[in-house]
Amino acid sequence: MSEMEFESMSLQEVRENLDYLVKLVVQGKRRVEMVDASGERCVLVSKTELDSLERAINILSETTDFKDICHSMNQLAAATAQPAMA
Repeated sequence: MSEMEFESMSLQEVRENLDYLVKLVVQGKRRVEMVDASGERCVLVSKTELDSLERAINILSETTDFKDICHSMNQLAAATAQPAMA
């Protein structure tokens, strides 16, 4: 995936080239970051890539290491939490 081309485009550029960009994304050749006038960003990725990423997250979330990290983070959060003000 590191060889995949990734570029940032304004929404206007995306609108003008949407058909072409969708073809590149679906073929797995590109991800497109879209930036609106206020600087908000989102990324166009293929459905296949999204499904793969979601499967990987699901697999990783079931590992003992991940569960241990979550447990440690919860303990740290509880230990550093400020008491609620009345």
